[in-house]
Amino acid sequence: MESEKRHIAIISESLSAKVGVWYFINNQNATSQMDAFLKKILINYKLEYIAFRDTNGTLVSEITVPGYSADSPYTIEDTRVIYSPEIDDTHHKVGTLEIAYGYHVLKKLSTKFYIVGMLLAFLLILYFSLEMRLLKELLNPLRKIAAEIKGYKPGDKLIFESYNGNKDDAIYEIVNGFLHMQQNIDNALREKAIEEENNRLKDAMLVKQSRFIEMGTMINNIAHQWKQPLNIIELCITDLTLKSMMGPVDSEYQQKLFNDMHMQVAYMSKTIDIFKNFLHNDQTKDDLETFSVKNAIEDTLRLLGSTFDKNNITLTLKLDETSCIAHGSIHKLEQVILIILNNAVDAGSSQITVECLREKKDNVIKIYDNGGGFDPAISDKLFDAYFTTKHQSQGTGLGLFIVKMIVEMKFNGSIEARNYNDGALFIIRLPLHTDAVSAQK
Repeated sequence: MESEKRHIAIISESLSAKVGVWYFINNQNATSQMDAFLKKILINYKLEYIAFRDTNGTLVSEITVPGYSADSPYTIEDTRVIYSPEIDDTHHKVGTLEIAYGYHVLKKLSTKFYIVGMLLAFLLILYFSLEMRLLKELLNPLRKIAAEIKGYKPGDKLIFESYNGNKDDAIYEIVNGFLHMQQNIDNALREKAIEEENNRLKDAMLVKQSRFIEMGTMINNIAHQWKQPLNIIELCITDLTLKSMMGPVDSEYQQKLFNDMHMQVAYMSKTIDIFKNFLHNDQTKDDLETFSVKNAIEDTLRLLGSTFDKNNITLTLKLDETSCIAHGSIHKLEQVILIILNNAVDAGSSQITVECLREKKDNVIKIYDNGGGFDPAISDKLFDAYFTTKHQSQGTGLGLFIVKMIVEMKFNGSIEARNYNDGALFIIRLPLHTDAVSAQK
């Protein structure tokens, strides 16, 4: 564009001299002749506009090509002052010459680009119209398929009643793929349900097996614990029989023997009640109660008394008399303590210490033994199901797993195990009951 402007300036400079000479030679009022002269210049120099104005600015002559527009962005204009070509040095001003040149190359290119752009725009509109139509024809059956899949649940039957296409199109392949996917999902769910049921039955069987082992241990303990009361009752009956054979029996002495027998029977009944409660597997809302952790520990130790005596185990108790209060099933906590104590016995411990204390808002039960502890490498697996360090005939690997599940799920508490001195230390934390917390405040 700048080169064109310089070119027009040169043309304008040469034309101003030519028009000045012509205007000086010819009659200055010969307007018609000047129109012919300017028209010739317009044609020869391929101008779009040429005009001459006198010194007063009055238009003397003006020639334009058809369709000329001064506002066109492709028009280059130039104005020159015309002087009289007299020999003296005065150079009188006779008027001004105005010319306008159309930048034809750019104009043609712009027109071509405009036409090409309009053609491309038309083709793009046509393309997108056809594309949208094709997409609409493709998406309509897909929407219907999606509507049927939207409410699908595992086990439902996909029918695709809204699709009636043939087997050769892509929609049929999609529908067929969904049907195969549904069949695979149903098969997988069916296999998973069977596997879960088998695992549940297997777990239930192993839990029962573990419980039967604990029951056998307790029954053995009960048999040992009943020996002494039964011996005392037998001695009382024998004494009473011999004295009655020898004559009248003193009423006070007779009452004393009856009281002794009653105490032994009550002791035996209490042992059976504890054993019966332990066998009560299912925890219901009626089993949930506020209880003393100290009582739960003492009831459990009563079942293991003969085992400790038989294995020469020294038992040390450090139990808080009043403040350790928990809420839940006391029988579940007794089962937890029983499993841990039985493990300590199986480990060959000669000393066991049981502590119960209160730390902030928790009941803390600590059970120490001197049975040698455990390998630190297995500490992460200690509470896993089916993991045991005992011989396969002696352990199921579910004891500590059951302990962890009861503490966490039934009491919302926590349990940890660590090596301590020459044995193991189990720490059980149970939330303190709200009544006990309020009393502390």
